[in-house]
Amino acid sequence: MRTTKYIAIILLLSCTIQASAQKNEDKWLKRNWNDMIARFNIYFNATQKLLTAEDNLASKQKDNFNEFIDLFPYGAEEDAKAIRPAMEETMKKASKVIQKKPRSKWVDDSYFIIGQTQFFSGDYFAARETFQFINANYPDPRIQAMSQLWVMKTYIQQEKYDDGEAIFGLLQKNKYNGKDFETQLNLAAGDLMVKQDKHALAIKLLTKGLNNLRDRTLKYRTYFILGQLYLDGKEYANANENFIKVLKLNAPYEYVFQANLGMAKSTAESGGQGSQKTSKFLKRMLDDDKNLEYFDQIYFELAKLEFNNNNEKLGLEYMKKSAVSASNNSEQQTRTYLFLADYFFGKRDYTKAQAYYDSTVAIIPSEFENADKIKAKHSVLSKLIENIETIRTQDSLLALSRLDRDVLDRKINKYIEIEAERERLAKEAEEIQKEQDRLSNTNARGNPLNAPASAGGTFYFYNTAAVARGNNDFQRTWGKRPLSDFWRFINKSVMEDAISSDENKTDEKPVADPDTYVSSQDEEQSKVLENIDDSKVKYYKDIPFSATAQLVAKRKIQAAYLGIGKVYFDDLKEYLKTKENLSTLLVKYPTTVHKPEALFYLSKSETELGNNEDAASYAKQVADEFPESVYNGVLNAKEIQEDDSDKEVIKIYSDMYTAYTAGKYKEVIAFKKKIDQEYAGNSIQAKIDYLFALTIGKTEGKEAYIKELEILKEAYTGTEIGEMAAFTLRLLQVAEVEQAGPLEQLAPNTPSIYKVEESATYYQVITGITKDENKVQIQLDDYNLNLYSSKNLRSSSLVLGTRHMFYIKQFSTQKEALEYHNDLNSSLDFLKSVGLTDVKIYAISEANFKILVKTKEENQYVAFFNNQIN
Repeated sequence: MRTTKYIAIILLLSCTIQASAQKNEDKWLKRNWNDMIARFNIYFNATQKLLTAEDNLASKQKDNFNEFIDLFPYGAEEDAKAIRPAMEETMKKASKVIQKKPRSKWVDDSYFIIGQTQFFSGDYFAARETFQFINANYPDPRIQAMSQLWVMKTYIQQEKYDDGEAIFGLLQKNKYNGKDFETQLNLAAGDLMVKQDKHALAIKLLTKGLNNLRDRTLKYRTYFILGQLYLDGKEYANANENFIKVLKLNAPYEYVFQANLGMAKSTAESGGQGSQKTSKFLKRMLDDDKNLEYFDQIYFELAKLEFNNNNEKLGLEYMKKSAVSASNNSEQQTRTYLFLADYFFGKRDYTKAQAYYDSTVAIIPSEFENADKIKAKHSVLSKLIENIETIRTQDSLLALSRLDRDVLDRKINKYIEIEAERERLAKEAEEIQKEQDRLSNTNARGNPLNAPASAGGTFYFYNTAAVARGNNDFQRTWGKRPLSDFWRFINKSVMEDAISSDENKTDEKPVADPDTYVSSQDEEQSKVLENIDDSKVKYYKDIPFSATAQLVAKRKIQAAYLGIGKVYFDDLKEYLKTKENLSTLLVKYPTTVHKPEALFYLSKSETELGNNEDAASYAKQVADEFPESVYNGVLNAKEIQEDDSDKEVIKIYSDMYTAYTAGKYKEVIAFKKKIDQEYAGNSIQAKIDYLFALTIGKTEGKEAYIKELEILKEAYTGTEIGEMAAFTLRLLQVAEVEQAGPLEQLAPNTPSIYKVEESATYYQVITGITKDENKVQIQLDDYNLNLYSSKNLRSSSLVLGTRHMFYIKQFSTQKEALEYHNDLNSSLDFLKSVGLTDVKIYAISEANFKILVKTKEENQYVAFFNNQIN
């Protein structure tokens, strides 16, 4: 019995232990099964999708080799947006692990993948929140360290470099030392230091990051950046060593070429025989067909090499070859055109400089460094060339008008013959080209199996050889131009005269005002053209035969000389050129209406050149001949006695005046406030108040200016400053009589000097107050180029009383002009953003425009436009 009892107890215990073991074995098996499914099915698929997306972004990476390239090829913002659908699928895959296998040890890794999908999609804020969630909720040291590393990356991508560097400081103290983490941390931190221009630290970190790096793409990119950093630091041996490593890693050819170019730069800058070796090396690169698309960069480097060796002639030849080499690299094309523009600008050959600035502005990328300054310089030179061309054209036309009629007819007939022959030759060349293309396409069709891929088909744009040939011919003639309907249009104000000829005759008599003269209203001019054959009228119509037309031409020349002088003085600081052009103006046209202003600028130029006696002579001439002019008030203002006790305030006033001449009006106002608070009752207060009034006129418009002048007039009665203020007030009152009352008070039935013309040519006019008309003009040109490139729109500017007028021409019908008007009216912020205030816009017929410019009755026209047109 006792034995049986023991056996039963042992059997019962055995069964209990076996059942318990089976239960524990089931838990272990289930847990490991779930981990295996999570890792090798769901997580694996998510990882593969993520890797595919990374490769996709890397393939779209466009590096700017003129700067330090980004280490990580994450693509552009639009590339990140493009992969969002794929990233959402990846996120769903990773979410399945979290939802269906919540006890799996791969849950934290799945959250990590979700953070990466958000990162690669460009949603850096969401990515940062996800990585911070992982760091706070999962204790695994590896996943915590990697999450913080990717938090740092989100800050780098958002250009929050200080925050990124703060995270790097924390990660340096992290105890986790996995090799992959250390590698990625050093690389990311190195990339951060490059972006902060901390090059020595960047080199140290990137070099450490290479120790255990296996990714080939990151390897050659890291070596390339190190080569760039050493080249920038003039450590040429180290630069070459890293560029050579790029070549050894079998990198894509783009990086091979840039590494070779980097070594060429390094050798050239190292001195000794370096430049000769580099020249030979670069020329060998020209012999390699693989470098065909990089010829523009090779010629650019050859040109810089020759310029550095003081061989300008050969350098210029290479730079021009760089300009005409076919390339899709707008960055390089911009650099080439800009180099040539700056070169000729430095040589004071402003005509050639403007032409190259013209090409630069046509293709300059929006993110190019100093793009706005380049456009502004282009605008200044455009004004200069416009005036030079005006003089050249009007002088030529006046010379033709003085010829005997028989001589003139022979000249024009000869020109017509030359033009006809030129057209015939051009047509022949076109026919020959068409025949060559036809034969080329016929051969391609006759042997379709053996034809090379580039032969193309019968349609021109299928024939890649023909397209490439046409593209090269086009670029040789026109340079690199934007792909738009109106490809010849470039942002510039040099288009044509402010007022074009009008065929619609009116009963008004012609006047000799260049802004309002219409040749068809000039009876004497029209009579000369009556007996000319219709086919030849276009060659005669611009020649000023009548006395009025000749007077208009001469006034255009006078205004152009003054304009040239002012551009040279105000914008280019070429005082000798100012003197030369304004002296020519006064010699040729001694009674010109621009004489007081010309004498004013001549006096100022002589002062800048240090010729004080000549400056005083011109100032005296202004005082003698134009005593009531504002120029006399400025040049010959009597000095106010200054007390030695006011040396400090005189120093501040000097700074205040410097700020005013530099256009820094906020600083002027700040100086005025400081003087009023700390130096009340000083001996030069009148000067200070007058300068402040001028500043108010520049910043707050006419009404505020008049108010300040009234205060000066009363406060300094009997003094020079008081007289200057009174005289300026008289000038302002004479210059423009404003309409009384708001526009609404103009009754609709008030007789109007304007007419409704639905089928006439129309302009779009924008007026307002601005301190920088160049910026407004650039904005308008860019607006038209981007949105209306096919409409052949051109913009110019005039002064209408105290307001700046910008007008856009031309629209063939009233309806077309009103459509443009409505579009522009809904998007005026782009003009206000560059400082155009008190904006008025309206469409206006060509005939009404001339009346407006003549009468300056803008308020009346705006009322007419609102009541009867819009």
